[in-house]
Amino acid sequence: MSASSVLGERVRQMRLERDWTLDQAAPRLGISRRLLVQIEGSSANPSLSTLLSIAEGFGVVLIDLLEGQERATPFVQPSGRSTLWSTEAGSHADLCVASGPLELWHFTLQPGEERSSTAHAAGSRECLAVSDGAIVVRVGDHEVTVSADDSVAFEADQDHTYRNDTREPAVFTLAVLDPLNG
Repeated sequence: MSASSVLGERVRQMRLERDWTLDQAAPRLGISRRLLVQIEGSSANPSLSTLLSIAEGFGVVLIDLLEGQERATPFVQPSGRSTLWSTEAGSHADLCVASGPLELWHFTLQPGEERSSTAHAAGSRECLAVSDGAIVVRVGDHEVTVSADDSVAFEADQDHTYRNDTREPAVFTLAVLDPLNG
């Protein structure tokens, strides 16, 4: 089953469990009715901020929205990752594993591409480690360049961007701690 099919079925299931109509659910989830229909029909590729908004609207963590199963502690995440966005140039972000307020991501950014994220909740933090290439991380008005084998940490309660200004792909691992997901 594709990631969009899993997501669509899970969103529909959670909406019906709450006995919400499409018209009731859309504003509670922070999305339009049309987008909700597309997501439930597996014909949308929602952004990360849209997925986070939907999860928040349902009162669940992102991984529960994507997989919808309870986990025992500890648990092994199967090798198949959930790709949440991708570009024609080959950039993509894969959710590797999540537990409560903590998420671990694997990103690839192709040359000249960037990915922006809206501010997370107060108290949110991000840490990332670049394994190949280099990226520019912009948080608010501040930018830093992070090269291979270097890392950066920041408060993620401001808009932030990851950008590849080089001619080579950049690969990095990103940990997100969002207290609202706990």
